Amino acid sequence: MIGFRKKPQQLTLPGVKVRRAGRPRVEGRRLGPIARLRRSLVAAPVTRRRFLAGTLGWITAAIAAALGIPAAAAWISPALRPQQQGWYPVGRIRDPEPGEPDLSVVGEPVETHFTMLVQDAYLAAQPQEVAVWVINHGGGEFTIFDDRCTHLGCPYGYDPKARRFNCPCHNGVFDLEGRVLAGPPPRPLDRYEYKVENGVLYAGELYRVNDELQRITQ
Repeated sequence: MIGFRKKPQQLTLPGVKVRRAGRPRVEGRRLGPIARLRRSLVAAPVTRRRFLAGTLGWITAAIAAALGIPAAAAWISPALRPQQQGWYPVGRIRDPEPGEPDLSVVGEPVETHFTMLVQDAYLAAQPQEVAVWVINHGGGEFTIFDDRCTHLGCPYGYDPKARRFNCPCHNGVFDLEGRVLAGPPPRPLDRYEYKVENGVLYAGELYRVNDELQRITQ
């Protein structure tokens, strides 16, 4: 949670000295920081050096503000933007069209991909191809694995003879349930929520599981 001070510190501009001790009053009311700055500029003799320093200070402050606003928006807006759940078609379970994966095969991982909309900070959502491994367990039960190793995010492959997933980067090994068999990966393979509607498999939110394959993230 972002905290803000009730009394923010006053900023100083290069070449302009702002008196900090006490707050002058004019006719019974306090002067604000802008009024005090104006008063100091009027009261002090304006030399060429002082004028240039003050002008440069205002220009620097304006540039910093212009650059800081987009950066702050990019940092804050994801936290304020409501999270939206999306469902993206992976493929037909029966009678796939040419070029579509055959998801009717039971017990064997099928490498495929789907298209999802990804929103980065305050930019408009863009379509992105997401590679996955799908296992049809039969009876309408599926597992959709993310294709990135949980060690450093390298893509992994499937060894049909050994019936396990292998990551060639650092020798990470996973079984068909996504559990770590060997290597440095710290956790099982990440997976996507899924649902089946009208004979089509859909992928939802990506989440993590623990060693007992229990979901640990929303």
